[in-house]
Amino acid sequence: MNKIKLFIFIISFGLVSSIAYTEDGEEEAATPSNPQELLEIVRQGQFADTRQQRNRESEFRNEKNKQAKLLSDAKDERARLEREAARLEQQFEANEALLVVAEEQLRERLGSLNEIFGHIAGNTTEARNIMESSITAAQFGKDREEFMTALGSKMNEGIKLASIEELETLWYELQREINASGEVVKFNTEVITTDGNVENRDVVRVGNFNVVSDGQYLTYSPSRGAYSELSAQPAGRYTSQSSDLLGGDAFPVQFAVDPTGPQGGSLLESLISMPGTWGKMQEGGFVGTVLMIIGSLATLLFIWRFYELWTIRGSVRAQAGSATLTDDNALGRILKIAEEDKEADTETLELKMAEQILKERPSVEGLNWVLKIVSVVAPLMGLFGTIIGMIETFTMITLFGTGDPKTMASGISTALVTTWLGLMVAIPTTFMYATVNNISRGVLGTIEEHSTGMAAKRSEGTK
Repeated sequence: MNKIKLFIFIISFGLVSSIAYTEDGEEEAATPSNPQELLEIVRQGQFADTRQQRNRESEFRNEKNKQAKLLSDAKDERARLEREAARLEQQFEANEALLVVAEEQLRERLGSLNEIFGHIAGNTTEARNIMESSITAAQFGKDREEFMTALGSKMNEGIKLASIEELETLWYELQREINASGEVVKFNTEVITTDGNVENRDVVRVGNFNVVSDGQYLTYSPSRGAYSELSAQPAGRYTSQSSDLLGGDAFPVQFAVDPTGPQGGSLLESLISMPGTWGKMQEGGFVGTVLMIIGSLATLLFIWRFYELWTIRGSVRAQAGSATLTDDNALGRILKIAEEDKEADTETLELKMAEQILKERPSVEGLNWVLKIVSVVAPLMGLFGTIIGMIETFTMITLFGTGDPKTMASGISTALVTTWLGLMVAIPTTFMYATVNNISRGVLGTIEEHSTGMAAKRSEGTK
């Protein structure tokens, strides 16, 4: 019996301990010291649970009533909106019927004016598209484009007729654009440079084809409403004509016009995309680079040799016309041998002077042989580059076929450019070698002539 009481006490104590807190959950209830106190605590807990359950039921019923009220209000609102939607639908259908009748009446009253609306709307739309991209837009401004847009929208509605003033303005703008195609006009406007800056410049507009400024062709940027410099310019002979046009006070002035216009003009675009001389040389590849280096070195060698030989020839000619022998020239050094050795016989003198001529010959002929080798080797190197280019071309044909010529263009370009570079180096170098070799032969001829004359005088004196 005592064990049963103890067991009940422990359970009750655990239950009471788990729920015996204050309403704030911060303060615990007092621990019972005997069974009577424990019993009292359990009874109070049952009363607390009953009150809490009643409070919860009351709150639930209140919330339920509120939700029922909201549901009822929502149903009433839905019913009202449904009635309003039905009324508006009926009104819409009635308005549609009236609109059909009104449109029919409008068409009957307009008659042939509908065709006029269509013509005007089409013309304004076409004119606006042309004027938006025309190079005259930077000069005439955006007002005409806005007018065309407004008039086109009005005509597309087909409700109001265009006024006489609007028709006259349309006529005026179309005629002004036509007249601009045959005018050469100089004016000041904003120009967008290639680095994005905006500058005020004097420009010349040639019809509605091209615009030039400061020796450069310009294009029109519709998004910014101003002229802008092209990313690249055509060859110098074309830009020089544009400079003449800008500074010319009297006509006619020679000028290259792209009739396809700057907006996607095929001729000007082709001229810009066409590589210049340096670009063509770069297409020669490694062989082309070697040829350009060899040609440059050969040109420098020719300049140096020409200057040196010209100096030698001048000193030899001066010595030939002077009675005083000096050591600063080849002829003087050779003739001085005969003057210093007056007792030598003719044969010995000739041998000594021939020996001195052999010593002087390297300085006279020098590196002339290098120019001769370059003139012979350059065409062979060009032919070597041609073979490389053709091998590349046939490789592309094997891989991709002949459907696209662009795949073969690189190899053919290499083949032709290297041949061109080889001839461009060989032909001038041949003339260079001929020039320096002729001067060298002239100098040596003068030396040998005077040396032979000296030996002949000595021989006559001996006899």
